[in-house]
Amino acid sequence: MRQVSDGFLLQVAEISAGLVGLFLVGVFFYVEAGAGHADPTVDRYFRASARIVLVLYALPIGLSLSLVVLEPIGSRLLFVLLSAALVGANVDSATHVRTIAARTGSRLLPVTELVGTLLVAATIAVPWLLGGLHPTREDLTWAILLAFTGGLLSIYAVVLSAFDLRRG
Repeated sequence: MRQVSDGFLLQVAEISAGLVGLFLVGVFFYVEAGAGHADPTVDRYFRASARIVLVLYALPIGLSLSLVVLEPIGSRLLFVLLSAALVGANVDSATHVRTIAARTGSRLLPVTELVGTLLVAATIAVPWLLGGLHPTREDLTWAILLAFTGGLLSIYAVVLSAFDLRRG
């Protein structure tokens, strides 16, 4: 991979923050509209889905900024902490997806969850596989790009499942 500039990292953080803001507006609208409140299963699924989206975007925002301003050890430590949060969020999301998929009859939702889980595994593993115990700025950039992709996929899944629930 070519050398990663501060400008690129800051631009990725900016785009990710913008997407998080738009996602939060949608989530607050969903909550305020009272959608799904009659069914705690639906609420748990949307809570888990919102959590993984936020954690996925915390990685490109936080890691990009840390690579610009911190020493490499600080960025690695942040990556380890965000990776642990990402695993927890992924497990939470995966445990709730079956119920919603069965309720809506969606075959796409479990497939999306599987692809998202593979992206989470790649996000965590790739920097360590490329850089060993001391991943470089370029190695950690792969995690940023994979998490960004996973975040987009997760938003896609949440939005489509909301439409599927309305239809069902």
